[in-house]
Amino acid sequence: MPDILYSSDPHPGFILLSDEFILQHMPRANGTYVKVFLYAYQHYCNRVSGLSTQSIAQALHLLESDVIEALHYWQDLGLVHMEDMNGALSIRFEDGGALPTPPPVRDKMKQQKEEEEQRPVVSKVVRVEHKPTYTPEELALYQTNPKIAGLFAKASTSLGAPLSPPNLSLLYSFYDYYRLPVDVIEYLIDYCLTHGGRTLRYMEKVALDWSDQGINSLEKAKAYVTRFASYRPILNALHIRAPRPSDQELEYICRWMDEYHMPEELIVEACTRAYNRTGQPSFAYADSILENWNLMQIHTMEGVEKADESFLRSQGVPMERRKTAAGSDASGFSVHKDWDYAALERRAQEQLYSERK
Repeated sequence: MPDILYSSDPHPGFILLSDEFILQHMPRANGTYVKVFLYAYQHYCNRVSGLSTQSIAQALHLLESDVIEALHYWQDLGLVHMEDMNGALSIRFEDGGALPTPPPVRDKMKQQKEEEEQRPVVSKVVRVEHKPTYTPEELALYQTNPKIAGLFAKASTSLGAPLSPPNLSLLYSFYDYYRLPVDVIEYLIDYCLTHGGRTLRYMEKVALDWSDQGINSLEKAKAYVTRFASYRPILNALHIRAPRPSDQELEYICRWMDEYHMPEELIVEACTRAYNRTGQPSFAYADSILENWNLMQIHTMEGVEKADESFLRSQGVPMERRKTAAGSDASGFSVHKDWDYAALERRAQEQLYSERK
């Protein structure tokens, strides 16, 4: 909650706004941005002390992140100049929002199109520097919003117990800090419960991921979940409980699907074999298996079984032992118990890195 400093002389008892601000900027901005501008500008002109982004939020019944987002909006337009001063926020307003006189209107529709193209777009998630905690009094105030009250009630019902103030504070941060809409948070809770994540700490990891991915609607959330649902059997085969693959793990999966053209069934089989042989989620080992199958032009489970049978027969394994041995030292992929799996991972990672370059 940075304090706000001023770089102007006191202005007695009133503020001045230009016609250009009222006629040009105000109609384009949403109401929240205008409220923040006017409130901060009044304090700026009169040098009122004790102002902070948090105090603005409380006075205007807004989220602190909304206040910061509004200030960034006006800064992008050139009406506000902000500068960090050892943790405090120094603000200077530029002539009350005066705009250069616009050119004569030639064509109304053409002018509107040009204005849309020139208008700054605030699309990234703006967060305060540190995730805030909320007092019981603040949480009670926020629950006057029916959507927030409904969210808290749904979460308590879904988790099977009333939420403590610290848990309510954590849940509210999904909305205030991670900037997820209420309906997305409700969907997130159901999604996590379905996949075994029954704690709010686990749900926070998902909230952080969704926030970083720019998921700001229920439609985007459902599409995101559908996309990664196809990866869940692969992660399960490697005993990975994370909500999504890491960027490097995703590179492996994309290679298996797009370069090797392996069906999910074979990818899961290779990952299961890799985990059973190494005792750890080794993407590099699974990649070695799949690469070998691809070189042998094996793309079906029937082909894998035939390759297993052929390999075991070539090794002199008796018929009665071949069924139990298949899936371990088979498919023409010789497994060595003294292999350095960490070194294998490093070599595979270096290969991925060199391919990206």
